[in-house]
Amino acid sequence: MPKLKYVAESILADLKANVPSNLERYRSSGFGDCADLNGWAMELSSVEVDLDRLARLDSTGGSAAEVDNSMIVFGALEGFTPALATEERIWTRLTHLECLGFTRNRWPLRNEPKERNGLLGSLTGSREKAVEERKRVRRQNISQVETHYFARGRTGYRDDNAVSRLWWNAFIAWRVDPQDHKGVLSELLRTADIRSNLVERPMLSNRASLLRGIIRTMRSHPDVYGTERTFREFMKALNLRGSGVLFESLSGQETDKILLKCRDDALRRVQNSEQAA
Repeated sequence: MPKLKYVAESILADLKANVPSNLERYRSSGFGDCADLNGWAMELSSVEVDLDRLARLDSTGGSAAEVDNSMIVFGALEGFTPALATEERIWTRLTHLECLGFTRNRWPLRNEPKERNGLLGSLTGSREKAVEERKRVRRQNISQVETHYFARGRTGYRDDNAVSRLWWNAFIAWRVDPQDHKGVLSELLRTADIRSNLVERPMLSNRASLLRGIIRTMRSHPDVYGTERTFREFMKALNLRGSGVLFESLSGQETDKILLKCRDDALRRVQNSEQAA
């Protein structure tokens, strides 16, 4: 398998600075002509990439596709590490070249409306409205590219970049239980709200023993995520009951007892709120 490639810092800076002028490349023409240019194809000697796997990424969206895509990216990078997974230049190369098709289809850019010409348009103000709409769509497209094609900071590589977020999904699930990798991943990605609470909070996603207990609670008591509100109340209860608790020193049974009390708190709060309404 080929070595994983990344872009030089100067290329990364240039791409960031020229997003507006490169919008048509992101929309259709791509960056294939840049692939072999100086600074675009630096190699990581310690990591190999399975390009055939990456070619199977599904851009349709949804929880099932997110799970499968996360497993694909995790399995496609042999020798990869969490330290390397924080490197923006790796993910920028992938979203601009090897995974450009997936990224483009998963996070499509809008077509910019054309300006209207003619006297009538000027008199009615429709031309001015079209110009403003075009600017608004253009700003949205630029923001879309900056969010999903690059990986600025922790939230960038963990949550926003079209490819890196998939690797981090799978890595966090693997750390919770390597023997039930895909099963745990399915629980973490069951809904966007669950992911935001369990994956996007570093004080939680870095604590495998606590996450393991939460997954057990979700499986034994599905009502804990029966509604978005219930799960949020569960997480609030965990913040209160779990504050200062060193879950890493507890047995699985001790952790489960605390989490079941959090689940009871959540259900009671939701019920009391509904009765009051």
